[in-house]
Amino acid sequence: MALFGVFQVVFLLALLSLRTYQIEVLSEHLPLTPESLEVSINSTQQRLHLQWRVHTLTYHQELKMVFQIEISRIETSNVIWVENYSTPVKWNQVLHWSWESELPLECATHFVRIRSMVDDAQISELGLWSSWSPWEEVDVQKSLGQGPLFIFPKDKLVEEGSNVTICYVSRSAENNISCYMERIPIHGEQLNPNVFTFSFNNVPFVRVTGTNFYCKRSKHEMSGIILYVSKVLEEPKDFSCETRDLKTLNCTWDSGHDTALSRFPSQSYTLFESFSGKKKLCEHKNWCKWQVAADSQETYNFTLVAENNLRRRRVNIFFNLTHRVRPMNPFNVVLKSIGATNATMTWKVHSIGNYFTLLCQVELHSGGKVIQKHNTSIEVDGQYFLNELEPVTPYATRVRCAAAKHFWKWSEWIHLNFITLEAAPSEAPDVWRNVKSVLGSHIVTLFWKPLSKSHAHGEILFYKVVLENLEKSSSVKLLSIPAPANGTELTLDQCSYRIHVTANNSAGTSPASVIGISRDPGNKTVEEERIQGTEDGFSLSWKAQSGDVIGYVVDWCDYPQEPRCHLQWKKLGPNTTSTVICSDAFRPGVRYNFRIYEISTERIAYLLEKKTGYSQEQAPSKNPQVTIRNLTSHSFTLSWKDYSTDSQSGFIQGYYVYLKPKAEQCHPGFEKAVLSAHVLIRIGVPMILCLVLLMVLCYLMSQWMKDQCYPDIPDPYKSSVLSLIKYKESHHPTIMNVNDCTPDAIEVVNKLEGSKIQFLGARKSLTETELTKPAYLYVLPAENYSGPGPCICFENFTYNQEASDSGSSGHVPVPPKAPPSQLALLTSPENLLKSLEQNYVNSLGESPAGETSLNYVSQLASPMSADKGSLPTNPPERALSSEYRMQMAVTLGLASPSPSENSLSSVTLLDQGEHCR
Repeated sequence: MALFGVFQVVFLLALLSLRTYQIEVLSEHLPLTPESLEVSINSTQQRLHLQWRVHTLTYHQELKMVFQIEISRIETSNVIWVENYSTPVKWNQVLHWSWESELPLECATHFVRIRSMVDDAQISELGLWSSWSPWEEVDVQKSLGQGPLFIFPKDKLVEEGSNVTICYVSRSAENNISCYMERIPIHGEQLNPNVFTFSFNNVPFVRVTGTNFYCKRSKHEMSGIILYVSKVLEEPKDFSCETRDLKTLNCTWDSGHDTALSRFPSQSYTLFESFSGKKKLCEHKNWCKWQVAADSQETYNFTLVAENNLRRRRVNIFFNLTHRVRPMNPFNVVLKSIGATNATMTWKVHSIGNYFTLLCQVELHSGGKVIQKHNTSIEVDGQYFLNELEPVTPYATRVRCAAAKHFWKWSEWIHLNFITLEAAPSEAPDVWRNVKSVLGSHIVTLFWKPLSKSHAHGEILFYKVVLENLEKSSSVKLLSIPAPANGTELTLDQCSYRIHVTANNSAGTSPASVIGISRDPGNKTVEEERIQGTEDGFSLSWKAQSGDVIGYVVDWCDYPQEPRCHLQWKKLGPNTTSTVICSDAFRPGVRYNFRIYEISTERIAYLLEKKTGYSQEQAPSKNPQVTIRNLTSHSFTLSWKDYSTDSQSGFIQGYYVYLKPKAEQCHPGFEKAVLSAHVLIRIGVPMILCLVLLMVLCYLMSQWMKDQCYPDIPDPYKSSVLSLIKYKESHHPTIMNVNDCTPDAIEVVNKLEGSKIQFLGARKSLTETELTKPAYLYVLPAENYSGPGPCICFENFTYNQEASDSGSSGHVPVPPKAPPSQLALLTSPENLLKSLEQNYVNSLGESPAGETSLNYVSQLASPMSADKGSLPTNPPERALSSEYRMQMAVTLGLASPSPSENSLSSVTLLDQGEHCR
């Protein structure tokens, strides 16, 4: 026991002595100096690589040390970099460190030295640096050779947006070197007599083959490099993994820009799973497959690493396998039992696992739109019934599936197109008729409109027309009209009929449209009412005449001036008594006729009203063709034919006839101005006052003129007008001689409906609209007259146009003489004047078609001064006296033209003398 105690004491003393020796040794050699420093270069990466050892460490000894590294450029005193590098150090360990230079190493001489310091808790004395190692010189220019010009760095690879320094080394002292970057001159900074540097900030990507930099002293001395600028490596985006069969994971991502250049490969991608520790280098840039572990691993933690020559990027994802199931696409998609309004769709899906339920979505498209969308749950096979379809309609259907419990993504759509079958037409044809009675029979023309696609339900093959004689129950006639006919003509006897019209396709027959034809066609005389259309169409209204009606029909022709007028119709309900008729075919200046029928309970149409009008009235396109007949020294007859109804571009109200000398104008033109309200108030009040005053003066003057010139009982010897005539043979006043007067000019003008005339005291005003250009006719005087010839002017004051001048007159040949009997009806001027006044006032409405006449009597009609051979043998004494009469127009019935002439005529009495005014 005592021996064991002695041995223990001796061991402790020996251990303490050894520890003391080690501390003394370490203290004696501290600080530890780096030794065997070696420096190498990497020109491509422009890096200095250092390696060294610490020889003074004992065997198996490990200390934490700090190494301070200094780098100088050109001269040792020009320190450009200082860095402390900490690392654990073992005995005989080779240490490494590298430094990247912004300036190519070939452009300048670099110097490197190193020292160390122990930074370990085992050593009590800390913070003592060792001595510096000797400077290691790095001079690459010595190994460049004898070339005249060198440019560095060679094949430099940088990222877009980096800063780059380029230099050239010249063996000549001359500085006549020019440098260019992509043909753009670059100016550098002199580093020493033979070295120039060029700094570029934020360099751009130019092309995959690199950016060219070159320098030249002459045309024959040139050197250059290629600077490779790549796109910046991006972090992968939208990194996701999913499975379609629980056996394989398919991971996808967005790789962004490709960093590949002509001499450098593209970035690579590596997939690492942390739970299993497996790694896989992906063969593609944006997707990679991973086999699911056989041990039914459900949770995965993937790291995707993107890497190129310059940098590394990584992203992570964590998920449960059963939550990332995207089923495979459905297959064997079939449409069964396709009908006119329904179809059955079936499909199959790939099995994923036991009792794995899928949710499938079915869509139905028509006309580019989704019209139906349905969801259904299945496990193996799917089926869905599509209904509410339209016959003979193309449809597109598609189906896709997804996991029902943990929805992740839908599968791709599987499409299928089909067309439904035909069905019988669902609506009766819209039928109308036109009935004419000819020689004891009815000519019935049937019209119908084609069915719309939504009602035809297929191609219409023919129309079936059934004629049912209501008075002979056994008499039924069947007609088949092939499509695409839209009407037919029937000849029926004078019995009552019921007509059924149906449309037929390959699937069946439409409902029948029924029309009744009465024994009496019902074409009663109905007064035609005038209406005025607008840009929006014709507004029609009517009065219901009976209560037993099932509807109304309005028909018209879109093109009434064509042989086939394109009959149109519009059906209305029994409670409707107004409508607006619109059509793109309506044109200005065309008269449209509308017929309104009421439909009885027996389906028989009865004419109710007629209406006619223009969408927009226009001026007549030409003047009447006027001829002159029965010309004498005191009168002549004008005849013209009325416009036909079809050629009228507006309603003709009447005609104006004016008489004037040939050398004068018919009527001065006038201009219509539209004034604002305040201008009208400012100038209107004074004008009204002046007009009232003028009317009073005119009335007084007219009374004076009447008393002096044409009293109720005229006395030529008391007329003051005759006092103006110079006495020739007698000093007594004589009757005015009008033998040498020139006949007045006559104007015949169409008067459109709506115009008003103020004439002979009648209270009707003239509406200012367009004036048609008058046509002038020259009336030949008597044979013994050598003065200027008269003219006849026809002018339409319904339209606002300037009156025509004499230059537009046209000569109409007339007989130089007329038989004396043609003046016999004018023997009594007093009676003629009364007839003129009465007939003119009563005939201001529209002139009917056919023959129209107008007689004109000169204001000074003196039968005694005319051709005496043409006067009556024994006229009354008072009637033979000279009278001064007022000029007026004569309407129908006053002249007596030949019954065989179908024209408009006018008889005018003129004197050969000058017309006094």
